[in-house]
Amino acid sequence: MTQSQLIQHMSTPGKGTTVAKLGRQIKRENFSLRELVDMTFHEDKEIALKSSRLLQYVLFKFPESYYDDIQYFIDHIFEVQSATSKKPYAKILMHITSPEVPRDVREKMKEIEMERVVELCFEWMIDPKMLVSVRAYSAETLFNLRHRYPWIAEELSKQLEFMTRTATPNLLAKCNYILSYLHPED
Repeated sequence: MTQSQLIQHMSTPGKGTTVAKLGRQIKRENFSLRELVDMTFHEDKEIALKSSRLLQYVLFKFPESYYDDIQYFIDHIFEVQSATSKKPYAKILMHITSPEVPRDVREKMKEIEMERVVELCFEWMIDPKMLVSVRAYSAETLFNLRHRYPWIAEELSKQLEFMTRTATPNLLAKCNYILSYLHPED
C-alpha cells in the first residue's frame, strides 16, 4: 500500500475499515512509519486525525517493528498544531517512555535526546486550554522520564500540586496518582 492509496482509503466515504484492521494491514505490508508520521500533517484535517490515530495504534501494538523510526516521530512532534492530533502524539509519548515497552524500544529511547520533549510536555501539561487527556499523558510522560532527568521529579511535583487546585476530576485523579509515587511517604 502506498501513501496515496492509504490517503484515498481514508478519504473514501463508506469505507468503515477500523483503525485496528488498517493498522494490521500497515504492519503486514511494512508501510513506512515515516510516511505515516508525515500523513499526520496532511492538509485535510480528517486525514491528519485518522493518520494520528493509526500511528498511535501501530506504535502501541507493534513498537518493536518501528523502533528504528522513533527518532523521526520525536523530531516531528514539535510540529503538531491540531489539538486533536496532539492527543495521539501525547499518548504515544507516554507509551514509548513507559517501562512496559519492549526492551529494543527502551534501548532506542535511551539514544534519543529528550530534553526538548520534556519542555514540550511541561508546556502541554500546564496549558489550561489543552485537552485534559493531553495534559494527563504529558504528566505521565514526564513521570516516566524522571529517572533519566532527575530534575523533572521536583518540577513535576510542583506543577502537579499547583494544577490540583483547578483540575477537572479526571486530571485531578492523574495528578494525585503521579504525586503518590513522587511522594510515597505522604
